[in-house]
Order: sequence, then C-alpha cells, then structure tokens
Amino acid sequence: MTQDFEKIPSITALANDRSTGELAFTFPEVVEAIHLCTSNEIAVLGVEMFVTKNGEYYASGCSTYELQLTQKWPEVRRHQWTDYTRENNILAEESVRSNPSGDDHVYILTTSSWREFCEIQK
Repeated sequence: MTQDFEKIPSITALANDRSTGELAFTFPEVVEAIHLCTSNEIAVLGVEMFVTKNGEYYASGCSTYELQLTQKWPEVRRHQWTDYTRENNILAEESVRSNPSGDDHVYILTTSSWREFCEIQK
C-alpha cells in the first residue's frame, strides 16, 4: 500500500533507495524529508536506522520518542493533528540528528497522514 507521504514528489525525490518497497533516506536528506512531512501535515511516528551492506539492510537502531507521545496524546482529534504532527516531527528530527550516520546507513520513516491515522484507528 502506498502511503500518503510517498505521493509527495519532493519527498520521493530525496529518497536514496527504494529497493525494499519503502523510501529510504541518507543523512542529511532525511532531515529535509521530515521537514516536508511537517509542511504536508504528515506525522513521522518513528524512525528506523539500517546499515546497508551488499544491497541488504541490517537494523542498527530505532527511535523511542513515540513512547513519550503515547502518554501525552492518548487520543488525537482532527483539530489537534497539526500540533501532534509538529511535535512528532520535532522529536523525529532530534532522533535523527542524535544518530547521524554515513552513506552506508539509511533511515526509514514510519509516517501517517490524518486520513491514514483515522483508518488505523478503525
């Protein structure tokens, strides 16, 4: 299933790899992708980091900020979405900046638009 953020050309243009079926970004392009998500009201719910070797991905870490947000935002309503998105994406950027990696690493973003968020809640 194509996610809403994958339909935004300026975000897909930043992807360095699509071989897994997901957009993968190197640093610092991932930071720009997060900014574009914010401006398009797409929440970055989590960040996974991978080392790439011989065309394969090996997990090297993931964000944990979503645990903080779950407590603060037990339920999100439409009028809160912009604030929720902004807060998620600030923490996503902080997570990426605290784990900058070389060209042998990629970041995969777990994202959600308001529409996708509503579908998941059903």
